Amino acid sequence: MRARLVSGRSGAPRGGRGFAWFALVSGGGHLALTALSGRLRAEHVLADALLMVLPWMGGRADEFARGAFPAWIFGVLYDNQRLFLALRGRVHNADLASLELAWVPAPGGASWPQWFQTRTSAVLDLLSGFAYATYLLEVGVAALALFALRSARFRALGWSFLAAGALGIAGYVLYPAAPPWYMEAFGAGQVNLAAAPSAAGALRFDALLGVDFFASFYARNPNIFGAMPSLHAAFPVLVAWHVWDRGWRWRALSLAYAALVWFAAVYLNHHWVLDVVAGIAVALAASGLVAVALRLSTAGAATAHPVPVAARVDREGEP
Repeated sequence: MRARLVSGRSGAPRGGRGFAWFALVSGGGHLALTALSGRLRAEHVLADALLMVLPWMGGRADEFARGAFPAWIFGVLYDNQRLFLALRGRVHNADLASLELAWVPAPGGASWPQWFQTRTSAVLDLLSGFAYATYLLEVGVAALALFALRSARFRALGWSFLAAGALGIAGYVLYPAAPPWYMEAFGAGQVNLAAAPSAAGALRFDALLGVDFFASFYARNPNIFGAMPSLHAAFPVLVAWHVWDRGWRWRALSLAYAALVWFAAVYLNHHWVLDVVAGIAVALAASGLVAVALRLSTAGAATAHPVPVAARVDREGEP
């Protein structure tokens, strides 16, 4: 029979209604401010409503809300990153492109984004567009699976998602970088801070399916120079890290999907290879730091509130 701490299950221990009130105020306040700014969308209403309601339902609903709360925080930060643009440093364009060519050149001395632009195909457009459109969905599906399996990894994934996202936004402020499509359109001269956002190669996916999914999505991009690190590259790594102990099938699927997203980021002319490498590094660093922090938190809680031996014995075989 396997023994473990019951408090190690996903979700923070429930202690009164403090979190429920905090979630109610946070969700309600964000909803009101977003509505007043004129930027309210359906996803805002859904996310804020779930945050405000689920904790009051108690039990597993409260557990889910606590575990997903870090993802909500990241969503708010990312959606409002225009507030940080005044802190942005010098935009890196020619220097980053030169670094890319020096470190990871494609055949013929071109960059990999340039190389792929002359070798596109409908199949690659569809596969890359699918990967780029579903990278957040993969995180959500993995989180739901871990929650259903009552894995402590659910909580860890939520905090790792926030940590990686926060590091990414910090990178956008400290090292703003022109993406490959911008360099192709505007060159290496004076940076055009008023340049309109673009879906770049993802527009081919829209054209193939007769939709405007990427065109409308990227039209709302508040920061076209937020490319280093690539969070598209980072988030699938978070999933792979947190499902790794579920077995080889989970590992193979998560790594295959991550590789497809990495390829898509470069193939669609959205990111340099160096952006992708930086995104992978951010994900690994965030996951490692969160793992250490949660381990220390659990050890501290166990020391402060020791659990009777009988209460620590759980059913054999339960994840």
